Amino acid sequence: MKNVNRLALLSLVICFTHKGFSQLNNHHKNYIDIGIVGGMQHHNSPMGGVYASIGTFFMAFDRPSSIDIRVKELYIANPDQQGTLITFTYRVSLIKGLFVGIGGAHGHQVKGDEFMTHPTSSIMGTNAHIMHSTGLNAELGYNFNSFIKNKYLGIYPVVHVAYTHLFMMNHSMPNLTLSAGFRVGFKKWN
Repeated sequence: MKNVNRLALLSLVICFTHKGFSQLNNHHKNYIDIGIVGGMQHHNSPMGGVYASIGTFFMAFDRPSSIDIRVKELYIANPDQQGTLITFTYRVSLIKGLFVGIGGAHGHQVKGDEFMTHPTSSIMGTNAHIMHSTGLNAELGYNFNSFIKNKYLGIYPVVHVAYTHLFMMNHSMPNLTLSAGFRVGFKKWN
């Protein structure tokens, strides 16, 4: 947990000290996000995996905003489980590159051996042994400048910290994750 906190603090320091490395959406209105994710479930269960999302930028309340659907596929170490975390998040840009977000979340978790035996039904959420949970998601993140200077396509490095609190029957599951990846921005879908 200390390493996650240190990495989050380092990411924020970089955000505030390197203004030349940030971006504010340029001309790209739609995006696809891919990357890696790590973190903790409760205080004693490390997890890691990959994520992908699809979203769009727009103006709301005179601020650049975005909304997206993000899916994180995670390995949870204690106990040995596979988990899928789906979030629907509204984000608003605070300053160039820095954003905060809030939204809803839904989670699936299944034991590791059940996942290995029935991976398709586990991923699709139809396996009879899946534990379903629903909750809230909050994020803080930063978008860096695009590698490509093109108004039709952009590739932006992005980092974000997310706290997701999921509720199940008789208990809840707090998740703290740190994600790093690339956002591929498009001017329009067609």
